[in-house]
Amino acid sequence: MASFVAEVLTSTGQLETQEASSKLQQLSKRIDNLKLQVYDVTTSKYSKFQAELVTTEQLVSDVEGIKTEMATVSDRIENQIKSQLHKSTVDFENLTGKLEEVNTLMVVLEKLVNLQDGLEAMEEAVQHHDYSKAADNLHMVKALLGQKVFRHEDELSILTAIQQEAAIQTERVISEMFEKWKTLIQWKIPSEKNREEKEVRVVELKINSKGDNVDLLEKVVFGMEKVNVLEEKMKKFGEWLFTHMIKSIVTENRCEVSTSENAAGFVLTLEIRPVEDTGVPVLPQQVFALMDKILRFLNQNVLHVVIGSAASENENPTTLMSILGGHLANKTLDLIVKECLIKAIPGSNKNIEELDKVIIITNEVQKKLIEMNFIESDNAILPDFVQNVNTLFANKKCQELLEMARKLMTTEVHNTVRVSHEKPLGVLPPLVDGAGGKKARKEELAAESPLSVNTFRLPACHISTSIQELMTMAYETLQEASSSSKQCAVQLFCAVRSMFEMFCSVFPIYHKRSLDTLPQFTALHYNNCMYIAHHLMTLGHQFSKRLPETINSTFVDLVPQIRRLGSESFIQQLVKQKAQMSEYLSSANGFLNVSEQATFLASEKAIKQVLHQLTHLQNVWMEVLPPSNYRKAIGGLLNGVVMELVDSVVELEDISADDAVQLSRLINSIVERAPELFKVPSEESSNTTVELQRNVAKWQRFRELDMVLNASMIDISERWAEGKGPLAIAFTANEIKQLIRALFQNTDRRAAMLNKIK
Repeated sequence: MASFVAEVLTSTGQLETQEASSKLQQLSKRIDNLKLQVYDVTTSKYSKFQAELVTTEQLVSDVEGIKTEMATVSDRIENQIKSQLHKSTVDFENLTGKLEEVNTLMVVLEKLVNLQDGLEAMEEAVQHHDYSKAADNLHMVKALLGQKVFRHEDELSILTAIQQEAAIQTERVISEMFEKWKTLIQWKIPSEKNREEKEVRVVELKINSKGDNVDLLEKVVFGMEKVNVLEEKMKKFGEWLFTHMIKSIVTENRCEVSTSENAAGFVLTLEIRPVEDTGVPVLPQQVFALMDKILRFLNQNVLHVVIGSAASENENPTTLMSILGGHLANKTLDLIVKECLIKAIPGSNKNIEELDKVIIITNEVQKKLIEMNFIESDNAILPDFVQNVNTLFANKKCQELLEMARKLMTTEVHNTVRVSHEKPLGVLPPLVDGAGGKKARKEELAAESPLSVNTFRLPACHISTSIQELMTMAYETLQEASSSSKQCAVQLFCAVRSMFEMFCSVFPIYHKRSLDTLPQFTALHYNNCMYIAHHLMTLGHQFSKRLPETINSTFVDLVPQIRRLGSESFIQQLVKQKAQMSEYLSSANGFLNVSEQATFLASEKAIKQVLHQLTHLQNVWMEVLPPSNYRKAIGGLLNGVVMELVDSVVELEDISADDAVQLSRLINSIVERAPELFKVPSEESSNTTVELQRNVAKWQRFRELDMVLNASMIDISERWAEGKGPLAIAFTANEIKQLIRALFQNTDRRAAMLNKIK
């Protein structure tokens, strides 16, 4: 009985196995047919791009029916036949293998159907302008294409065609969203011709968000965000906004912003009127008001769209405004600080109240920008400006001071002013009382010093008006520093030092050509340097009690450098003038044979050229230099002339009587003109003869030469007075012997005379 039951069960299992196998074969054939249909549809649509009448709905229905039958067969194999075929392992493995093949085919077909559904859903979403849904379907299609369900999937050409179609559809969706964006956001920009012709320039931004476009903006924004092109589009929008609107209202003085509304949407208009560049910066109040108007318009009509929720309760949600701010905020605020706020800082403590207004406005703007989500709460560009405003004030003051100083140093210095010894420190601004702060004192700066007025007496001379302005500016700056904060005082003091250090570097280089070629310019430069050095001797002392103790308030270390700057330049000019006169005298050929007409005329011309040059220097130096400095300078040059003339005559081996007469004539032409060179109008009482002898070291030697040329041997002997007379003071014994040999014939008397001179 048991064997009979087993036989029946075995027979039953074989029947069920045969039935399952038959069912699988039928399903396999149906799947093959379905596969061909799917292949034909997808190939026609994505590879050959041909229209088909077979609907994808029927394919989906067929696939679902086969999936149901497949599930039934699989269940029977797993639950009924498997338990009965434990002895028929081979049959079970064959059935399982066939089932896996059918399942694989089924999964591939299902993937193709899902891809088809996704692409069609994307097309339908685009037709309804639902770009967010279209983007979702595109992402789904890309995700399916990225998931391999069959190891030989890369060999399926249909999947490659679908992948290419998905890429094309992605670009199509992005392109359509960009076109819609252009329809919604329209810019009208003036041409460069308007700027060149200085006409009114009008910039318009139209937001067409009414009528049929009510919901279109949000749809486009959400779609672009999901396909990762929103950042790029907002960056481009920010560049246009910055270039054509923000930059103009920050840098242009005549800008007006207006808003309007029409049937299509809203319009933001910026008018830029031409105005002459006066160098006056745009007021911060005006810039902030226009900025607020522009950002509020954009926030209400475009940038209010919320892209993502806030990460925490303390943070704001992500909006188009926050995205724009991420690209634009820092650049905009940096421009405002650089071109507006810093320039609005007053250059003097007198206008410090304006600075307080700027600080208040800046703090208010920071809050508004955070509320509009344009900047993050931790953005520190404007707060840093407010925090460092005192330093910026000092920096601006110092920069303006140095710029003005450089301008004074590089202007022409021929405009002069006379500095009198009656006011040894010149005409300078009065100091202020340390307690009063702004109350001017009437006492002269000289009264500040306990020393005698004559101790630092400045001789009367002419200096450049620009240099006087430079020194006045130094006093005013130190006066302002004495009433400023500690940090500001230090910076202002250092700026004054830098100003005089700049003078040492800039002035001689910028005016090098004039210093080399113009004697009057060199004399003025000498006076300017002495004038500056004169003030620097006591400048630090006058302000030492008013400045912070940390400042070593002295300028004395700069005095030698500035004095040397003026002295070296003037000495070089004297050397050049002396060389010029020596060149004139060289044309006299050593004053040899001056009794000849041609030689005398050449020598006379040389002397006249020298005297003319000395007269020219007298005209350009006498009113400029202090009298004592002028006499020393002109006396030194005249001394060089007489020395060269005397040395030339002494070296002559033969001087005829006619030569002596002509030489004496040439010498007397100098003697007659020389006293006039030392006659200074401001010192009428001075004795020109005394000044001549005092400042021309070899003048007595020059006069004694004239005497020798006109004297007899007896006169020379008496004038020599055995080496104790005036002639012995001017000439050496050998020089007198040389002159006697040249002037007198070789006689016993001459020999006796030469023997007496020792």
